[in-house]
Amino acid sequence: MSSPLPTDNMPLVTIITASLNSARTLERTIQSVLAQTYPNVEYILLDGGSTDGTRLIIEKYATRLADWSSEPDRGISDAFNKGLAKASGEYIGILNSDDVYMPETVRKIVCAFGEHPEAGFVFGDQLFMDEQGRVLFCQQGDPGYQGKIRTGMPSIPHPTTFVRREVYQKYGAFALEYKTAMDYELLYRFHLAGVSGCYVPKILAAMQVGGESDRRFWRAYSEVRDISIRYGLSPLHARLLFWGRVVKTFWRRKLERLGCDGLVRAFRQRFSSRYFYE
Repeated sequence: MSSPLPTDNMPLVTIITASLNSARTLERTIQSVLAQTYPNVEYILLDGGSTDGTRLIIEKYATRLADWSSEPDRGISDAFNKGLAKASGEYIGILNSDDVYMPETVRKIVCAFGEHPEAGFVFGDQLFMDEQGRVLFCQQGDPGYQGKIRTGMPSIPHPTTFVRREVYQKYGAFALEYKTAMDYELLYRFHLAGVSGCYVPKILAAMQVGGESDRRFWRAYSEVRDISIRYGLSPLHARLLFWGRVVKTFWRRKLERLGCDGLVRAFRQRFSSRYFYE
């Protein structure tokens, strides 16, 4: 059953997707946005100049996109910021090119914003899938994230997060110097400014394991360490947390190579519910 919509209006929601050589996964992402049951969606797609056929997929859906481009950029944060500059929706979501929404996602977040006018952003739960689309585990969002954000990225799954446009306008967009943990820096900045988030206890998105942060974990953990130090955590504490995350990832990958799929799923489920970058 669909969630009830606010009766006074149906605010515009902007979805932004950034892609680069994503021909294998992008069409599924696009289709998940176009399949939303909420009717008032503006979809912006920004490609970084792909050479693998991604542009052909975008052109296939061009008439259903509010805006799109295919040109070189300065990285994913730059692409996100270009999308934010084009966005006209009251609420803005960012969906990577190998992730998907559930059909009711936008409807649910509009209802959540309507019920929680004090919230600057909302977020929920997400599934993790393998390349064959099989569900591996569920990452639950953490309603108590505010007590954990200073030591690392708490469980605020990026694909499930929608932010009021006025929050971006007031507190800024993504910092270009971060290539993988840019969402952590952004949410930490919002947190320090007093912006609160509202947890929606629903599965809102699915992410494919093996994305940019998963492949480049060393850089992701390094950026989380540097951001936490930047915003006040002691360097010693930050470095200890960094090495703890590295060790956990080492053993997870070792188990994967040994074919211990059940242990890997349990390992991921255990730690994904607490810190995304652990």
